[in-house]
Amino acid sequence: MKTPGTQRIAPAPAPADVGIVMAMPIEAGYLLDALSKVRKYSAGRHAVVEGELAGKVVAVVVTGPGEAAATRGTEHLVAGHRPRRLISAGFGGALDPALARNDLVLPREVAGSAGGLHEANPDVPEIPGIRRVGGRLLTVDRVITSTAEKADLGRAHGADVVDMETAAVARLAHVRSIPFYSIRVISDDASTELPPEVARMLTKSGSYRVGVALRAIWNRPAAIKDFMGLHARALECADRLASGITRLLESLP
Repeated sequence: MKTPGTQRIAPAPAPADVGIVMAMPIEAGYLLDALSKVRKYSAGRHAVVEGELAGKVVAVVVTGPGEAAATRGTEHLVAGHRPRRLISAGFGGALDPALARNDLVLPREVAGSAGGLHEANPDVPEIPGIRRVGGRLLTVDRVITSTAEKADLGRAHGADVVDMETAAVARLAHVRSIPFYSIRVISDDASTELPPEVARMLTKSGSYRVGVALRAIWNRPAAIKDFMGLHARALECADRLASGITRLLESLP
């Protein structure tokens, strides 16, 4: 019989087979829809969604963009769900002109713009539907919008793909001795110039600042067409990403 004034504490979740770290809700939507036997856990600023996919128990955290947010979210996920493997998943910009939008990439190396190199996808074979298993992913501290800067980063770092979170997750996985994996879907190819407002729109939570969008539309009416196109393409990428994550999970022992 419960004593008045006391609360029952839910037991900690069992260790997950795989923890997946993602930056933005739009990246995670189709993946979360694919989970079965879903359970949700919330503490502080982070919520973790746990479920089953491809015969594995999967715990997913959406952290917000950037390395600091990815580090905090990954620490929360590891502390609560003790995953046996970690995956950093999401959208990425192509630095290699051979990569096209919606291509799926599993890099073998993850680099930070200030240095440091970590192994990724150590035991993953070639997987049908995955455009590239190999190469290098570069993590930077802001959205790269210009084609000229994409070309410069690719040459300077020998990288194929750029994002804002993966190096942080890779470092934490290395410190904790957790096998690390990364999968990125190409959201913009090397020849695509992103609208200049995109970099200013992202909030720390991974949502968008409505005020910035409205001002952009007021100052440049064509921006509404750009934003609608970006949103439609992002949904395509998220669907493709969920399929790629499923195939990656199926390949893991």
